[in-house]
Amino acid sequence: MKTVIKNAKIIIGNGLLIEKGSIAFDETGILDIGEGVFEGDEVIDAAGKTVAPGFIDCHIHLGTASYPWTHGLFEEYDEVTVGIRACYQAQALLKSGITSVRVVGTKYGADLQLRTMVENGEIKAPRILAAGEVICITAGHGSEMGTECDTVGEVLKAARTRVKQRANVIKLMPTSGIIGIGPSTEVQLSEEQIKAACDVGRAFNTPTCAHVMNYPAIGQCVKAGLTSVEHGYELDEAAAKMMVEHGTWYIPTAVVTRNESIYIPADYLPGADMKAKAAIAQQSVQNAVRVAIKAGVKMAVGTDTGCPYTDPEHFAYAEELAIYKNCGMDPMDVFVCATKNGAELLRISDKVGTLEARKIADLIIIDGDPLRDITDARKVERVYRSGKLYYEA
Repeated sequence: MKTVIKNAKIIIGNGLLIEKGSIAFDETGILDIGEGVFEGDEVIDAAGKTVAPGFIDCHIHLGTASYPWTHGLFEEYDEVTVGIRACYQAQALLKSGITSVRVVGTKYGADLQLRTMVENGEIKAPRILAAGEVICITAGHGSEMGTECDTVGEVLKAARTRVKQRANVIKLMPTSGIIGIGPSTEVQLSEEQIKAACDVGRAFNTPTCAHVMNYPAIGQCVKAGLTSVEHGYELDEAAAKMMVEHGTWYIPTAVVTRNESIYIPADYLPGADMKAKAAIAQQSVQNAVRVAIKAGVKMAVGTDTGCPYTDPEHFAYAEELAIYKNCGMDPMDVFVCATKNGAELLRISDKVGTLEARKIADLIIIDGDPLRDITDARKVERVYRSGKLYYEA
């Protein structure tokens, strides 16, 4: 069926805008886009609304107990429970306008199986690019959803196993984080271990990403050839300059610290001081985003959905966009980060990320104009993935 959306403000995704136009598409892809009016089997009048490419979230987790939040993440759950949670959490992302995600760590590698089910059309959800289990040290950050490695050889084996599993990215945990006892910036994987994983990624043409907080670890990752730095809360001018020189991507995940500092109970995980650490990290990451914008670091959007109170019910994706805008990014550039840049990082820009003829019809209708008021990004009315209506408010 050919669908036409007319009279809409259309954000192309590459920095260009059609103030009042139409887009025609079906399940084969985008058929036409421009200022004219096209014929269709279904014609939707979107006057006063905005059409944009489907959002891309480059950093999420599935299968956790985070939405609805209970009291833990993975520890108590078996494979069946994690799989069920992953299914309905993936489906819930559609209401935020998300049509593609990169899952960067799931217990039991459940995201790898879920990816196949989504590809086969068994589950109506965003397309999934999966990391499987993360690579971490024994008892280190992420160990509840990871393969524990304490030597270079163990890291090499784990990274090669991800390649064998057809993982879309190899995820490393070089530092600690907010969740857990102790400081959130402790270095855990060695420089040699980081390099070993990145070498495997290059050898097999598989991207690498890393949960990394402080400058020493950021520098080690960038020098090793890491594809993307995740979080990077202590990113400074020197690190940003190095990232620009190496073409390293930055995924801030700023909303997770915001939400944890607001919503998480003060007494959660006694001794961890998560609420206090999140509040400090929120200030740090906003400064990191400003530094990255000024330096011209390549950025894409990630929310860390799957962590406490970071989910569609708390408008995680729209809040992440608002933080970038509030840190000085032009609203149009925010949408480039959310669409075109995400597709480039995920290596799917030949298919999605911008609204162009012959690309896959991943697009959303927003009630309002998020270029004027970024909070309108919350008001997603319709979501089309591969030309099919996947969500309607």
